[in-house]
Amino acid sequence: MKVLITGSNGFLGKFLCDYLSERNDSIVAHTRLPKQYSCPNIDNINFDLNENLDKFDFKGVDAIIHCAGRAHVMNETASSPLDAYRHINVEGTLNLAKKAAQSGVKRFIYLSSIKVNGDEATQQKPFTADDLIDTDDPYGLSKYEAEQALTKLSSETGLELVIIRPVLIYGPNVKANFKSMVSLASKRIPLPIGCLDNKRSMVSVYNLADLIQVCLSHCNAPGQVFLASDQDDISVKQLFEQLAAFQNNKLIKIPVPKSLIFLFASLVGRSAIASRLCSELVVDTSKNTQVLDWNAPYSTEQSLAKMFREMK
Repeated sequence: MKVLITGSNGFLGKFLCDYLSERNDSIVAHTRLPKQYSCPNIDNINFDLNENLDKFDFKGVDAIIHCAGRAHVMNETASSPLDAYRHINVEGTLNLAKKAAQSGVKRFIYLSSIKVNGDEATQQKPFTADDLIDTDDPYGLSKYEAEQALTKLSSETGLELVIIRPVLIYGPNVKANFKSMVSLASKRIPLPIGCLDNKRSMVSVYNLADLIQVCLSHCNAPGQVFLASDQDDISVKQLFEQLAAFQNNKLIKIPVPKSLIFLFASLVGRSAIASRLCSELVVDTSKNTQVLDWNAPYSTEQSLAKMFREMK
């Protein structure tokens, strides 16, 4: 199978290029700026999603995995965040999908985001793939609008569409918030995490790549939305404990009430970070098992162990 992966210089895109090429898929690695891969069965292609794509020939490509996009920004500086997200995540995505349909590409896998569903969901009422959507987050809204535009295009052209909404993705060379947690867990300093028993769903690149590989060829995947997680929810306190243990560190856990964490964070302008640390976000991925017969091959603990082995 010949697969075009967009955003191949990003955290997930790069992992997928290596993962799928090792399984003998022929990979076309897309980046906006020139970048070369040394693997013999990876070709390179460079284009901007919002520029004229007519000069690019996608013929022979069986499927596209669309990872490229404007990522969620914690400290937004754009005068109109929604417009900035829409330009790339909606307009750019639709440009690519139209070109794919015109070129005879059979399947289009769109990496959306759990932000489409929202920011908080409890164990008693987890997010599902079939929830009614009502989000006002600019990033989440742009991703949902892209999903809607792609669904319409799919119905008009026959392009097989699969939508995947991952939760927080982690793995080797991860950046942003997860990298900060790994760093904190390596230090011998007191951390105010003793009361953080709230559960969070996460997904390792190993499990997400496995799900994507299934969606590339499974006959039941087209026309579906899937949430992606390790199917193994973990509390924030347990996560820090495991991150510390894999780095041969023993945490000093201070039982600070969540209300005080929120108060302090608001005083220093870090309310969004406190919300992520103290809130629950749990997803139900039973649809993946029912429709695709898919279960995560690695638990969270196994994924973390694998991640730290590869980081060494």
